[in-house]
Amino acid sequence: MDLLDALCSNNNSPSVVQLSLNPLFRAGYSTLFKTIAESLIPDVTEQEKVQSANITPQKEQLFQCLDLIAQVVPQPQQRPFFLMGLDCTSIGRPFARSLEDRGMVYQPTQIKGNKPITIGHSYSLIAMLPERTDKDAPWTIPLEMIRVPTESNSTQQGITQVHSVLNHPNMPWTDELCVLVVDSAYGNHKFLMPLQEHENLVTIARSRSNRVFYQCPPPSEIPPGRGHPRWYGERFDLKDQQTWHQPSGVDQTSYQTCRGRTVTVTITAWQNMLMRGSKALPTHQSPFTLLRIVSTDEAGDPIFNPMWLIVMGQQRSEISPVQAFLGFRQRFDLEHTFRFSKQKLLLSAFETPNAEREEQWVHLVILAYVELWAAHAIAVSLPRPWEIYLKTDASARISPSKVQQDWNRLTSQLGTPATAPKPRGKSSGRRLGETQTLRIRFSVVTKAKSPKPETPIAA
Repeated sequence: MDLLDALCSNNNSPSVVQLSLNPLFRAGYSTLFKTIAESLIPDVTEQEKVQSANITPQKEQLFQCLDLIAQVVPQPQQRPFFLMGLDCTSIGRPFARSLEDRGMVYQPTQIKGNKPITIGHSYSLIAMLPERTDKDAPWTIPLEMIRVPTESNSTQQGITQVHSVLNHPNMPWTDELCVLVVDSAYGNHKFLMPLQEHENLVTIARSRSNRVFYQCPPPSEIPPGRGHPRWYGERFDLKDQQTWHQPSGVDQTSYQTCRGRTVTVTITAWQNMLMRGSKALPTHQSPFTLLRIVSTDEAGDPIFNPMWLIVMGQQRSEISPVQAFLGFRQRFDLEHTFRFSKQKLLLSAFETPNAEREEQWVHLVILAYVELWAAHAIAVSLPRPWEIYLKTDASARISPSKVQQDWNRLTSQLGTPATAPKPRGKSSGRRLGETQTLRIRFSVVTKAKSPKPETPIAA
C-alpha cells in the first residue's frame, strides 16, 4: 500500500529506487524491491494448491486484480453497452542481456529514416473506456496488462485477454452488451473469428484502405447439386469505387475539437459483408457491417483520409453507425494511458534481469492507475503558479496528473490501512568467501520471414 501511494503521488522521481525517498513510502530502499517481488502473490495453503491445481499463481493473481478493478467500473448511462479497448505497448530493454525472451518491438522515433524498433518486451492492455464528454480528461480503467512472449503475438494474447475478461464470473458486464474497439493490427480473421463465440460481444476494428471484401452471395434458385457451394459474392475493393454497391444507409454527425473547430462526419454503411478466411476459420458464416468515415471542415473540404471500420458480432444491429464511430474514436484514450503510465508512473523505468518481476511491476503500475481513477471524483485540480491558463470546468473530469498532484492531501485526510514498518537492524550480509554465480546471457529472439513459395516451372 505504501508503494502504491508513493506511485500515485510521484511527481519528480525519474527512477523506481527513488520512490523509497517518497514520504509516503516508510520503509527502506531494499524493502521496495522485495515489495515488487512479493506483491500480489496470494498466500495459498497446500490443500488449496491440490484443489486448484489447474489454476496457476499468475491466473489467480489476475483474477484477484479483476475482482478489485470491477468494483470501480461505472455502469454506462448514455450508451447501451460497455466499451472496452485493446492495444499493445513496448518497454525497451536494449542493454539487458541477462533478461530472457527479449525481441524486436515497436518504438517510435523522431529521426526520419530510422526504423521504429527497439529490443525489449511488448505488453498487451485491455481496458474499460468510461463514458465522457468533450470537456472530460481521457481516462481508461485498465483490466489486464500481460506480457506478449516472443513465441506468441499480440493477436493471440488479445484473444486470451478478451476470453478471460468476458468469462470472468460475477462481473457487471457478463450478461450485458460489450463493444471492443481495436486498431487495424487486429482487423483480420485470425483475431475476429475466435471472438464470435461470445454472443454479447461486438468488435469494431479499423481496416486498412487497400483491402478487398466481398458481398454475400445471392440465393441460388438452382437446387444444390454436386460441387462446392458459393461462399462469397461480388468483390468490394476499398480502393476501387467502381466495385462498391449501393450502401444500406448514410448518417451524419459532428463534433468540436479542443480549438473550437467543427468537424462534420459522414458515415456510409454496407451491411452483410464478408472477408476471406480459411478452412479452420470460415468467415463466410460471420458477416459484418462495413463503415466508411469521411471527416470534413466547415467549408466541406476533407480533413483526414477516409477511415474504414469493421463492425462484427451477433448483436451488431443494436449499435448504430454513429455509436460505432464515437466508440472507436474513444479508443485513442489508450494512447494517453500509455504515455501517462510511462512518464508519471514509471512503467518502463524498472530495470530488472527477471521477467517475472517486470510483470509484477507492470501489475502494480496498473493498480496505481486504477487507484487514481477511483479517487478522481474527490480530487481537486491544483494548477501550479505558472499554469494560470489551465482553467477547467468544475463539472469536468480532471486528468490523472491532477489527481496525482492532489494525492498527498487525499492520503493525509483518508489515511492508509498499511501498518508502519518495524526496523530489524542490519542484516549479516554475505558470508566471507561466498561468491555469486554470473547470470545467464540470453540472445535476442528474432523472427525470420516466412519463405515465399517457389513458382512451379512449366514442363
